[in-house]
Amino acid sequence: MYSVEINYLAVVVCGIVSLVVGAMWYGPVFGKLWMKQYNYTEEELRKDFNPAKIYGLAVLGHVIMALVLAYLISLTNASSVMDGIRVSFSAWLGFIAMTMFVNTLFARKSYTLFFIDSGYQLVNMILFGIILVLWR
Repeated sequence: MYSVEINYLAVVVCGIVSLVVGAMWYGPVFGKLWMKQYNYTEEELRKDFNPAKIYGLAVLGHVIMALVLAYLISLTNASSVMDGIRVSFSAWLGFIAMTMFVNTLFARKSYTLFFIDSGYQLVNMILFGIILVLWR
């Protein structure tokens, strides 16, 4: 049996970091382009918007991602920032990006959306990998 060490405070911090990254990514960085790709207006996005539910579930999802990444980092015995980046990039490429890519193909969404959304997850995963390795 493998010994797994997880810093749960670091996992929670990753969830909070994802909110900050998301606010920037889908705000000033790519917000207008993202809305244009979906044909959303700001008014449509505000309609029936429940921030506690949406942000709460988003943080929960990212906390679960960070928890699984912490598990993989521990299993691979990653100990340096570069190790954390390698593990997180591999997990992103193999699981997140490819799942999003297949979904993009079948949903006939634009590749622009794929790059915006998967890029957001890549930034999160890299930051998670760094945080989780440094706080291990």
